[in-house]
Amino acid sequence: MPQCLNAEEAKEFRDFFRDSGYTTQALQKRFGAAGIRQLDLLKLYLLGILLEPSRLTTLFRWFWIGVPVETVTAAELIPERMISLFLKAGVLATKDGSLVSTARVSPFAEYLILSDHAVSRTGTLRADTILWPNPATLICYHLSIQTRVGRTLDLGTGNGILALAAASHSGSVVATDLNSRAREFCVFNAALNGVTNVEFREGNAFEPVTGERFDLILANPPFFVTPSVRRVYSDNSMELDDFCRKLIREAPEHLNENGYCQMLAEWVQVQGQAWQDRLKECFEGLGCDVWVLVNYVQSASDYAVIRIQEDRDDVPTPEAQAALTNQWQAYFESNRVEAIYGGMIVLRKREGRNWIRMEELPHPQRPFGEFLRHTFENRDVLESHAADEQLLATRPALPGSARLQKQFAICPEGWKLTSVDLQLGEGLPYSLALQPQVADFIALLDGKKTLAEVADRIAAAQSIDPAVVKRDCCRITRQLADRGLIHL
Repeated sequence: MPQCLNAEEAKEFRDFFRDSGYTTQALQKRFGAAGIRQLDLLKLYLLGILLEPSRLTTLFRWFWIGVPVETVTAAELIPERMISLFLKAGVLATKDGSLVSTARVSPFAEYLILSDHAVSRTGTLRADTILWPNPATLICYHLSIQTRVGRTLDLGTGNGILALAAASHSGSVVATDLNSRAREFCVFNAALNGVTNVEFREGNAFEPVTGERFDLILANPPFFVTPSVRRVYSDNSMELDDFCRKLIREAPEHLNENGYCQMLAEWVQVQGQAWQDRLKECFEGLGCDVWVLVNYVQSASDYAVIRIQEDRDDVPTPEAQAALTNQWQAYFESNRVEAIYGGMIVLRKREGRNWIRMEELPHPQRPFGEFLRHTFENRDVLESHAADEQLLATRPALPGSARLQKQFAICPEGWKLTSVDLQLGEGLPYSLALQPQVADFIALLDGKKTLAEVADRIAAAQSIDPAVVKRDCCRITRQLADRGLIHL
């Protein structure tokens, strides 16, 4: 079990890893990908990739690959003070003349996160494994709204990274998990990173916070659609996607007005019903605006194969994998499941007439939580300024990250402009094709001039009827605001 360090010791721990070059960039340069499988890392080691002795490779061997280092060798490369600190924290242990790591240490953003190793010494992951930060963690991290809030709930916290990140913009954070081992790691990681406003509670779903409300709920729950529970961090005991649907139905009870719930989820499409209709049933009567972002879709058979392949270290023989695949396929067939969808679901609790938006987007590679929030707020302004006269009084602003991408084609007269696309260097990867005249209009949206003033300037410059220009400016502004490409 990890043992919490005091504030001074935790800083020593962090500074040593940073000064030694133990960073995400270093891991990617060394291994090609931070998410590489444990057995592949071991193969790299056995092939001699890590033979050169250094402080950094020693840290890699211990805390990334999980390879023991002889005590004598370690003493030549790692200061005695740090070895003592690692032993005190419980991240190293002595065994047969070597120092063995008991946990993985992952750099994530500005944090160091302790978790279980990718493969235990028995060769398989334990059912209550505390997962390391993985691609799903990064997506949820990018999804998170960053504005200042009072209270945040991190549901299914695992190693605690989302709670720690939310602590920087929250008055207080409650981190919950069904896995009792999560407490050890979440509390240790908070202390290690100098975070003091996170409280851990053990329990399932919303049970640990009964009767409480929050301004922001983050959820990276065990959403896999599986016939049985193999891992606490990925699987749940409810049928198909019922667990995610349960969280969606219960979340509004724990949100303050204008509070957000942002969660990763998977949901199924069954025969005779489109997935959109199945989700809409779940959203009825929530009292929330809903934005669904679909990242992937897989047929039931492909999904089964992919999920089983993820456990190929635990199910090594082809015969065992075939038997497990048949079990999964029989499960999906009996429940008439055609496909499994995955992505992000964002709820915002709001009185009044609520809206639902569903669209398909690839996995975003950059933060987009604040982009989502601005787009929700744009929808509010559009709703309250339904008449053109009202919208003309607003002062739209084009974000500083806006860029125009122009394409030209060769013709007998030379290069001819064929397209103009508006893109943002932040948020979701939206783009919008524009006419050159529209691009000139958008450039005038500086947040200082009213839309009416911009329209009048264009009308005067081009000798066009101001009423026509104002109508067109309102139409374009609504389209841009709805896509989050401008701020209202």
